[in-house]
Amino acid sequence: MFLSALLLAVPQAQHMVHSVSDISQEFSFYMDGRFARQYLDGYGRDVRNWGSLSKLDLSNANLLLLTEGDSRIPYSDGAIDNVNCFLQEGGTVLMMLKPVVQKGKEFSFNKSPGSVLAKKYGARMADVLHLDQQHVWTIKHDDKLDNPLLAWRKVGEGNFLVGSRKLFGHRPDASDPINAEWITPLLLKLTKDKKVDPKTAFKGPWAEHEMRLGPLVVEYHDGTEPFARAIGEEYQKIRPHLVEVTGVEPSEGMIKRLLILPTGGGGFSSGARIAIGAWWGNYPKQRYGMVELIGHEAGHSWVLPHAEPLWNEPIATWLGIQVGKRMGMPKAEETLNRQLGKGRKLDPDFTKINPLSQDAPRDLIWGKSYFVFEEMERRFGPGAMAKYFRTKRATVSATHSSYTMDDCVAIWSLATGEDLFPWFRSLAFDVQAERTKFYP
Repeated sequence: MFLSALLLAVPQAQHMVHSVSDISQEFSFYMDGRFARQYLDGYGRDVRNWGSLSKLDLSNANLLLLTEGDSRIPYSDGAIDNVNCFLQEGGTVLMMLKPVVQKGKEFSFNKSPGSVLAKKYGARMADVLHLDQQHVWTIKHDDKLDNPLLAWRKVGEGNFLVGSRKLFGHRPDASDPINAEWITPLLLKLTKDKKVDPKTAFKGPWAEHEMRLGPLVVEYHDGTEPFARAIGEEYQKIRPHLVEVTGVEPSEGMIKRLLILPTGGGGFSSGARIAIGAWWGNYPKQRYGMVELIGHEAGHSWVLPHAEPLWNEPIATWLGIQVGKRMGMPKAEETLNRQLGKGRKLDPDFTKINPLSQDAPRDLIWGKSYFVFEEMERRFGPGAMAKYFRTKRATVSATHSSYTMDDCVAIWSLATGEDLFPWFRSLAFDVQAERTKFYP
């Protein structure tokens, strides 16, 4: 039985929404607080679940946000039971599923872990949403095609919503709150079925397991446990190479923890902690991508307390590439040459385009950065990068307020014993010795 959805006005009697964005089944930066900023800003609080969904305390939450997850980490029986109990007690669950693209006359349903969960409540996602007729569904239809876009029904005292991922914003900066004019009122209406206590602590749990490997603590939950030891051991193998390439140990307090993320979409670094996607680059079947990623994220922490100007991302990947080369991986050299080639297509001899300009293309910035690093190693011998990092640590105090490209070239000049400002300007860098206190 189906009911059509009416346009919902924002309820006059506002209430507190306590939402939990689950990133335990599949991590994405979008779910790391972005959804809440787009659709719930000003109506409550949002936390992230970094731990196992089966162990998540939902007693003071009234909205659980789920994505379809990854087949490598299916929803466990405990997770499904926890979601169902939350619904029975009045909670609202929103499951966002990706439609399946139909090829020719072939037709298939989404078979993701989230789809398995949705099917238990009578909903399946193919090219459009399919709903059983055993329950009373309220539906938001496509205005043009009359297909269901989002549907919800009662489960116990709560509400189960399921819909297309395309209904919601995608940008990690939360700058595209599409359909907020009706999604926000709907969420506010449904979450009224469960009251929360705003005076009681409402925090998102962290990954509940830890494993110490030498000086490093590896953090993981039930779903990422199969990946934890192997990735932690990869870091142990990579670390000595990073020390050799940079000539220094990580800054004090950096890279003490490594969090295993349920994703193949990359990682991040917060200084003391790096986070690594568990199956990045089809790991463990293919290894180079993981080696480069760990080198990259660790490299972000290595350059601290002052992040590199302009090439903070390129230098991190270059460090990962160097580790791969030292470990005898052919893909490392291939990756380096591919990016140099992309840069040369835009600036054949790297002398025309200022990489510091606001409109400088990404491939130009990365390619020219790699060219600089490789030229330094060629001109001043293997270990030039190590000289640079040792000089940077010795010259630029941790309390220095900023670190500019002028400062960077000054440190390169001190490290190599040659005034490199003219050479950098010949590569179209806008740098001047007069703008830094570190040179001459």
